[in-house]
Amino acid sequence: MCPNYKSEMKLTQAIIDDFKAGKLDSFYHEAYPSLLTYAVRILTDGYAFLAEDCVQDCIFQSYQNRNRITDPISWKSFLYTTVHNSAISILRHHKAHENFLNTPKDDTDQDSSQLYIEQETLDLLYSAIEKLPEKYRAIFELSFEQGLSNPEIAEQLHLSVSGVKKQKSKMIQLLRSSLNNEAFIILCAFGIA
Repeated sequence: MCPNYKSEMKLTQAIIDDFKAGKLDSFYHEAYPSLLTYAVRILTDGYAFLAEDCVQDCIFQSYQNRNRITDPISWKSFLYTTVHNSAISILRHHKAHENFLNTPKDDTDQDSSQLYIEQETLDLLYSAIEKLPEKYRAIFELSFEQGLSNPEIAEQLHLSVSGVKKQKSKMIQLLRSSLNNEAFIILCAFGIA
């Protein structure tokens, strides 16, 4: 899965300058194999097929923040941290999904209508999250999907801790508002409200 494996990624100022200018060939040649191998090691055999997604997400995030790249060492750290966080997020998501699917259900406790309502609720939540502005979706992902603390989020998004708390509070308000409106519509559709 990892052609041209290199034991160590050697980023140079020339690669940084090329990357900032939109020339990605030297970066891909030097960094991609190492990042891909790192992602495969974290994801293990069960999810190794998602390693390229982790690396592509990492490269995209790096490219979005290319003007903040100052030196090879911190950039390399950012790349590995981003791949690690992406891979861990995938593993957590799949673990939660497996736990949900493997939870024994007692037919007397849950009938099909309750399962339907649970699924609709999850769909509403995911829909509400998708409608959030980008900065709030990023906060949601880092906080609730990746499990990062407010200081870790602040560091990754280059915000103050109080700024993260304010944005997280606003994000929760937006989700509540969106969910209240959507839930009311569904209750009306079922003739409950």
